[in-house]
Amino acid sequence: MKFTSIGIPALDEHLGGGILKGSTVLVIGTPGSGTEFFAKQFASAGQEAVTYFTSTERDEDILNVMREYGWRTDLKIVNVGTRYYESVLAKKLEISRFRQEGVTLGDIRKFRDEDSMKEANFLTFLSYEISKLDPPFRVVINSLDFFLENYESSEVLMAMRTIKSHTQHSESVTLMTMLKGVHESKIQSSVEDLADVILELDREKAGHEFKKYIMVEKVRNKPAMVGIIPCVYDKTGIKPAP
Repeated sequence: MKFTSIGIPALDEHLGGGILKGSTVLVIGTPGSGTEFFAKQFASAGQEAVTYFTSTERDEDILNVMREYGWRTDLKIVNVGTRYYESVLAKKLEISRFRQEGVTLGDIRKFRDEDSMKEANFLTFLSYEISKLDPPFRVVINSLDFFLENYESSEVLMAMRTIKSHTQHSESVTLMTMLKGVHESKIQSSVEDLADVILELDREKAGHEFKKYIMVEKVRNKPAMVGIIPCVYDKTGIKPAP
């Protein structure tokens, strides 16, 4: 079996040598639990070429964090959030401005209809960009929440299956992040079913501090690997608690 690092040596050890090449990993957690941070540490591991899809951060913010922790910066960043703003949100803001300036409803509709023909399908774009990658690759999708908020869940699941299949057959690795408890339980269960490995980042308040954990909730065909790893976040990233 061929393994590749998930980015945290203690977690690699717990998983029996890392994650199998061809795996799709899902990292879930509540807001502030560190899913984005985990994604960056994952992106810095291994020898594969890295493509980092983001819908929540600026390119420079991602690279600044990577530099701060001494992680790889030779990654390709595909900013879905920026593309979405430029092709969708900016136009909605412009329509709002038109209304305030007294432009007629007919003109606004014409403007909207003309631009709707050019509006990108970012879910199709995501699948297409990943399909073009030369194996072996390491992909981060941060986060699935953007796609689940903007597209039908059935479309998102179909795209996930396509990405999972391409990852598997090219012996590469893909990590996706998703917020916990935000989406309907049926949707979350369907997403979790597609993942080969599920990690949940959790924390609990202890006095004036938070204890943090990585919960290994699923490793396909290896139920004995389910477990809890206490961890800390320091200047090197995420590591086991002393």
